[in-house]
Amino acid sequence: MKREKLKNVLTKKIDLMEKLRELLQEKLEAIVTKDFKKLEGVIGRIEEMSFQMEMVNEELKAALNLHSQGLKLVDLLEMYKDDEEMILILKDFFESLNRITFEVEKLKQAIDFHLRYIDLVFGLQRNSVTYRKDGSFDEDGPSTFLGRS
Repeated sequence: MKREKLKNVLTKKIDLMEKLRELLQEKLEAIVTKDFKKLEGVIGRIEEMSFQMEMVNEELKAALNLHSQGLKLVDLLEMYKDDEEMILILKDFFESLNRITFEVEKLKQAIDFHLRYIDLVFGLQRNSVTYRKDGSFDEDGPSTFLGRS
């Protein structure tokens, strides 16, 4: 009974993690293509998914506590080393966790790239060279008003 409940909860969590990974991929695509309407929709779905994930996490915590207080998922590998189905479920769980971690890292890199690009563009605007009407170089730049035309 305890074992089956744990298998069911882990399977449910793996399914949710795979759906979350797909949403993270969509989010990355929306960021790269600057499709803000799509990005807004994906963020909303990720928020909904996080609520579902919280509920499954509570179920998982309860299922683990049925076995032993403070039991961790890694401990299950040793505990169920003779249960091939449980080992496969745990393998799928850890692989899914790695895939999500990879997607999050890609998102961080994409966001970091865009932030650096924005800083570069604004930096170029602040340091832009301007010229007077007569074509001579204006050393004071565009932000200084000297009352000349």
